[in-house]
Amino acid sequence: MPDLKHDTPLNGFKQTWNGLTLAEASNFEIVSMAIANDQSSAFEKLAKKALGSILPKPNQWEATSNGKLLWTGQNQYFLFEESRNDRLDEQLFEKFGDLAYLTLQTDGWAALDIYGPRTHVVLERFIPLEIDAKPIGFGARTNAQHMSLIILKTETETYRLLTPRSSSTTFVEALTHVAENVIGSI
Repeated sequence: MPDLKHDTPLNGFKQTWNGLTLAEASNFEIVSMAIANDQSSAFEKLAKKALGSILPKPNQWEATSNGKLLWTGQNQYFLFEESRNDRLDEQLFEKFGDLAYLTLQTDGWAALDIYGPRTHVVLERFIPLEIDAKPIGFGARTNAQHMSLIILKTETETYRLLTPRSSSTTFVEALTHVAENVIGSI
């Protein structure tokens, strides 16, 4: 049997400075969930049962039984599940049926975890949001250096940043450049 290696968008990228670490995150799946017309109430009830989560409000994520559910727009959510399961959208369809349109999104995104005591000083120069005062559970779609970005605040000084895979190399280069300007080179 072939010995296949799972490639990730950033090839396991990790870099550390004094007080800051950037590390690729890749052990999860992303499914977009768009509620079908007039199915909001039924979807909300089933999400509580099937995902173990209430629906998040705008600019928030809620914990699920195995990940996070992020509000991405009116009647739209991203489910981040901590697993390697490229059939997750099909399995969710078995539960949600015609209540939602489900699309596996994992391969279209690259993810970085950024953490450490100097996280906010770097992110304030990279992202046009004042995030240090945001509570854990904050999540939003925004941009950074003209690139699309999803940001999730997972701990006080820890964030998960997601950008389209097509711009991931440029995204990492830009974030690394900001970090080096703020903190100094390695």
